[in-house]
Amino acid sequence: MKQKSLIYSLMLALILSVVSGAGNISAAARNITDIVKVTTPSEIKIGEWKSYEIAITDWTDGDVADHDFTPISSDENIIKVVRKTKWVSELHALNKGTATLTVNIGEKFEPYMFTVQVVDDYTVKPETTPTPTPEPTSPGVKKSPTHEEVMVKDFEEYNKQLQIIGKYENKAITLYNELIDLGIKDSTRKTFFLSLSNTVVPNYTKFVSGLKYLKVNNAELKEMHNHYLAGAKLQLEGLTIMRDSLKTTKINYSKFEAGYNKVGEGVKQLNKAELLMDNYGSKYIK
Repeated sequence: MKQKSLIYSLMLALILSVVSGAGNISAAARNITDIVKVTTPSEIKIGEWKSYEIAITDWTDGDVADHDFTPISSDENIIKVVRKTKWVSELHALNKGTATLTVNIGEKFEPYMFTVQVVDDYTVKPETTPTPTPEPTSPGVKKSPTHEEVMVKDFEEYNKQLQIIGKYENKAITLYNELIDLGIKDSTRKTFFLSLSNTVVPNYTKFVSGLKYLKVNNAELKEMHNHYLAGAKLQLEGLTIMRDSLKTTKINYSKFEAGYNKVGEGVKQLNKAELLMDNYGSKYIK
């Protein structure tokens, strides 16, 4: 998982565009296969099911561990999708025919589509993997997890906690992005101020408050988390200053700029957290 989802860097870029009047920031959509390996069946026999699986290949993408890669079937009378996790689903073959399945993880990525045919019998018989001989173990003794397995579990638990509070972050950033077209000027000051006051700052405050109470299970994640929390606090402080600069009918541009600079300080901390998380993923998550 990479929980510094680059949304903080996006926030700084958005603030810059408001100050400069540059407008929205956009980027070309990428392919899902740039960041994950997708395993899909081409055909399934009626009454059987096969797995659809995702394996992350690029941990440098900040959002990769947050996306839900569950596919949607074009015809659930032919292929029914049974979600197991964000990365694994069972594709159940109900009736003969062909269904197109689509994976959509947001506007940054092009939808990924694949086709599965439900058949009476396989045109190519699926290979049978021989059952490996289990290693002998002592009766009643469970195999202890490896260090890498423990570190991955710690990562997963941390990520689960982040997902609970992520909705507040998303709501704040989504609205902030919508405000960019308005720009900062006398005619839009009130709308911008009310949006910051009523939605952006309150939701980001809830997000930062939640970060403070996350349980972190090892020293490496703790170091990353400390930078993450410090950066989020600085960015919240900057957003609050920006909001306050718009309280009166006369915009306080120097105060607005001070808020922008405070957000910049937060981004430096978040970049450190991102680097530590990249290193963590490279070491333990294969």
